[in-house]
Amino acid sequence: MKVLLVTGRLAEAAVRDAVERVKGVEVDVRVLDYPVAALMTAKYVAEKLKGVRGYDYIVVPGMMFGDASIVERVTGVKTVKGSEDAYDIPLVLEAIRSGVELSPMESADRVIERMRLNDIRREMDEMEKNGNFAFDQEGLNIPLRPPPFRLFLELDVNWNEERVNEEVERVRSYVDVIVVGTPAGSEDQENVMRRIRKLRDMGVKVGIDSSSPKEIVAGVKAGAEFVFNMNEENIDSMEEVKDATVVIAPMQTTERAERCIEIAKAAKARGFRKLIVDPVLSPPLLGTFDSLQQYWRIRRELPDVPALMGVLNVTELIDADSHGVNALMASIAMELGVGNLLTMDKGRTKWSSWELRTATTMVSIAWKRKKPPKDLGVDLLILKDRRRGKEEPLPADRVVEIGEVEPNMDRGFVKIGIEGGKLAISYNRGERVKLLGKDPLSLGRALVRETPLDPEHSLYVGYELAKAEIAAQLDKTYVQDAPLFKVRRS
Repeated sequence: MKVLLVTGRLAEAAVRDAVERVKGVEVDVRVLDYPVAALMTAKYVAEKLKGVRGYDYIVVPGMMFGDASIVERVTGVKTVKGSEDAYDIPLVLEAIRSGVELSPMESADRVIERMRLNDIRREMDEMEKNGNFAFDQEGLNIPLRPPPFRLFLELDVNWNEERVNEEVERVRSYVDVIVVGTPAGSEDQENVMRRIRKLRDMGVKVGIDSSSPKEIVAGVKAGAEFVFNMNEENIDSMEEVKDATVVIAPMQTTERAERCIEIAKAAKARGFRKLIVDPVLSPPLLGTFDSLQQYWRIRRELPDVPALMGVLNVTELIDADSHGVNALMASIAMELGVGNLLTMDKGRTKWSSWELRTATTMVSIAWKRKKPPKDLGVDLLILKDRRRGKEEPLPADRVVEIGEVEPNMDRGFVKIGIEGGKLAISYNRGERVKLLGKDPLSLGRALVRETPLDPEHSLYVGYELAKAEIAAQLDKTYVQDAPLFKVRRS
């Protein structure tokens, strides 16, 4: 197969480097006299390729403007859009060689991404169908060993009806069970039953986590299907919850695996059939490694009982971005054979439910394909790129190095913030006016049309709006004129 790759002057070196990594396809590179490939139009490329023959495919830049079918009509050669990044050219050519139908309208990245996602969904469906499950809890299969995983979320909200509704709707597509906890020493059975019923009415599976056997029994009567936690002190009070799935977590802090094994055997002797063991994950620097060894022992000595790991004990107790921690903990859980994970979704660990669902999907696919969780089509690369793109210098006849430039302070007053997930601009135009919206460009355009801004002030507002948009996307706190991130210092 013979392919013609079209590019511009600035990307030539990167494209030729990528072609060096291509195997099994004969590739020619045509460099058009245009600096930036992404600014080319389909009509321009078609005009420049008149008379081209002898190729099976022409691949034009993925970000080229217009319909590449114009090029195909002019040349008679099948023409498709390639990747947006030259580094991915080998993937594009491998897709073509494999018979993937790329598009003349959208970049190959989009087509390949959809194919990868479809493959992932199919593989996850197969794992759900053929998983190694211990038992069924009213329609929810509990894995003896992953994949797949089941995710439990400890709900952390002040019990306000509107707030609970918002939180449940935000996380329900990521988690399998929502756990209602009560403070130590609580004995408010009516309150527990009301909360459990509220969540059941919302159509979610519910667990009850309480140190009070009376609250646990009340929660199960109200519809809770999962009980946290049975231990050596309350086992005698658990007879009424035998139909629920009961999580065993010892009170003692030493030899937790041994305690779990003893409690599990005692519970089975009393007629409990749906058990999950949790030797309790310790926080970082306070015994994490030792507690992981306890999980390893449990998986060996209780091979017929599923295990649960409270990864929140790590994500909540380390000042690091939670998505990387969740990815690592999911990988560790997979290796240990722990298929049930408990998390919390608040503060700096907000969106841990989504992160952990993504992480468990990633490691499940990787486990099935017998490879590390890398380059799968699903990832948690939020703040960093998979690879650093090559920096191409911009064309210039003259280069001027700019140091610090003092701002022009005589520019009026514009306040920028985030309100309810939307970007907000407040300014004074005889009256205090507030603009709200999600698109920073639209907000900026509305502002400059409503009130006169000098060019320097417009630049400043645009810069701050971009920061606010990034903060909103990452669920970070935005403070006008303050740095958005800590940055690496040389």
